[in-house]
Amino acid sequence: MEPWSSVARQRKKMFCCDVCSKPMSMLAPCAEPHHWKIFTCVTPEAHRVVKLFAITFTAFQETLRRRVFYIVLLLTFLVVIMIGSQMFFMRMARHAGETQIVTNMGVHFMQMIVGFWNFAALFLALFLGGIGVSSEISARTIVHVMSRPVKRWVYLLGRWFGILIFLYLFLLVGMAGALLVSVWLNIPFASTLWLAFAENYVMATFYSGVALGFSVVMPPMLAGTLAFLLSILPSIAQNAIHDPRWLHRMPALVGYYLGPAQMPVKLMAESFAKERLHTDYWLYLRVLGENIFYVVAVFVVATFFFRRREVRVR
Repeated sequence: MEPWSSVARQRKKMFCCDVCSKPMSMLAPCAEPHHWKIFTCVTPEAHRVVKLFAITFTAFQETLRRRVFYIVLLLTFLVVIMIGSQMFFMRMARHAGETQIVTNMGVHFMQMIVGFWNFAALFLALFLGGIGVSSEISARTIVHVMSRPVKRWVYLLGRWFGILIFLYLFLLVGMAGALLVSVWLNIPFASTLWLAFAENYVMATFYSGVALGFSVVMPPMLAGTLAFLLSILPSIAQNAIHDPRWLHRMPALVGYYLGPAQMPVKLMAESFAKERLHTDYWLYLRVLGENIFYVVAVFVVATFFFRRREVRVR
């Protein structure tokens, strides 16, 4: 029999659940000594989807605690009250039998609600996208996240998804309010209204994604400003595209194709037009798809720079 001191320790690597599932034998005082078994507990790493969901949920909670959200809600409430004052005149016109005036006022009322709500959503997209990373650095919470085995692209994607969930819900409230007004006032609209709502969602995705991508390499204010200027760059350069002077035409062409695709018509106004032209749904969907592809490309480039960026906490 080998002496107790000469017994070699056997190391065996297994998961914690396997260790807990195996019963351990008790050593009796008179029993022969058994070999020692030293287990190395290896906790399985969480899946990337689980990490992405956790970061997304945290970003969504942080967005709800932003003060700018309550300021926008207050302004929205005040504007809705101001617009609601028009309902008095609409009621007078309805009692007078002026159905056409009631319909026109209802269309104008609905467009004002959707327009202001969309403006508030785009402002939130630029603001939240611009501070998506810098707020984590200033709060020093990014140190705790980066100290764990989390890929930087997973972290950046989770921050973006959290912002998008908030923006989509915000737009959903405005869209539901506009549809309720349309049903209440019996306002007819074309099927392009759904494309107009989809355009609002795509633009919120574009502004938040581009602003978040720019914020990786520049300050938040500059990132939001450049994201907005990039969206209107094709409209600015469109007039100089056909300039006969090549010195003016070439920068205009670069600026036109550098920005996102522009919708050829205003879908919201076309949805309530009395005389509707031929609706090219494929063209509208292609413009929306190009803008989605554009923001995805910007986000991929941003993750490339974010992986090589040294995060410094002040």
